[in-house]
Amino acid sequence: MQKRNNCVAPPVGMIGPRVACLSKMTKIAFNKAAAEQGLFSGQQDILFLINNNEGISLGELSKELGVAVATASVSVKRMEKAGFIIKKADEDDARLTRLYPTEKAKQAPENIRRKMDMLDDVLKKGMTEEETHILSKLLDRAIENMKSEDNIDD
Repeated sequence: MQKRNNCVAPPVGMIGPRVACLSKMTKIAFNKAAAEQGLFSGQQDILFLINNNEGISLGELSKELGVAVATASVSVKRMEKAGFIIKKADEDDARLTRLYPTEKAKQAPENIRRKMDMLDDVLKKGMTEEETHILSKLLDRAIENMKSEDNIDD
């Protein structure tokens, strides 16, 4: 087996290792795009949630993310320090803190989306529109196949 771009080239016909390699490479590119906006890996999810749910509480945020409040709190503090989030006390219950995006936070998703569109263009490079459509359909089928397995959680 030959190694290429941090991925081991599997035998022809093996799909799983190729998908894993592509996933790893796209995740690296996505994290780089987020980092260019001043975000650490995973913080983009917080950013998207706060942008779409202005005034969300820390408890609601942690529930949406599926993490402990303490875990979400650490990221929120970092993001507040970096100028992405403003915390305000709830008008009706001062014990409750609400989270709001700053202008910097509102611009970041658009900048990340532009980078991801460019990445999508790279992925399709050298493919016809028909080949892109076929690959998309085949990947959708593979995803559905994995979802149908009892040991795979969605």
